[in-house]
Amino acid sequence: MLETLSVTSGARGLQALIARAVGLDKMASVRFRQLTPDVVDVFVTTPFGVSASRRVNGVVRRDGAAVGAQDLLQALSENREEIGAARDASWPGSLPPATGFTLIDELPTHVVRTLADQGQALARQFSGPMGPPASLMDQEVISAEGNGKTAHIPMRTVFTCTSLGLIPGFEAPNEVPRHLRVSVNGRWTRVDAPYGSVYHSAGLGLSVF
Repeated sequence: MLETLSVTSGARGLQALIARAVGLDKMASVRFRQLTPDVVDVFVTTPFGVSASRRVNGVVRRDGAAVGAQDLLQALSENREEIGAARDASWPGSLPPATGFTLIDELPTHVVRTLADQGQALARQFSGPMGPPASLMDQEVISAEGNGKTAHIPMRTVFTCTSLGLIPGFEAPNEVPRHLRVSVNGRWTRVDAPYGSVYHSAGLGLSVF
């Protein structure tokens, strides 16, 4: 079964995200959620035990479908709607909730930059095929509080943001936000960066989102 995705806006940003994800893991999987009739959330797996997403305007043939990230990347580069064969079984677990997240904090520019630098330092220090050790990835780097809720953000979340290029550098245009928004919904923590979102689910194995 060949899946299709028609993107009317946001293809360039999606292609950048998927290209980085494939660079981290050639076997990465992508899954789609048709959020509204003309908006699609595109999720991609990472080797760090969290998933990332980017929102585009468009229509996917089948809500909830999964395909190979390499297949999607090739389709985007060729500007075609056919994005490869269905690969639903390759997606590890369920998608995060579509709604119900509560915003609890916004991390300002200097905090974002510090976290990004820490992630980049890890990337330089641990460049093996398996990435940084789990003990380092599980280290809590910040605790966000607000609206009566708390989110503990591990290094794996920050590392994913930096590895996928979700945090803008100093060269980014001034209109690009320089903060991260932290939201929670049950066991899920979502970190919204200017160029995408990262989801972490507490208490689950690294291969399950």
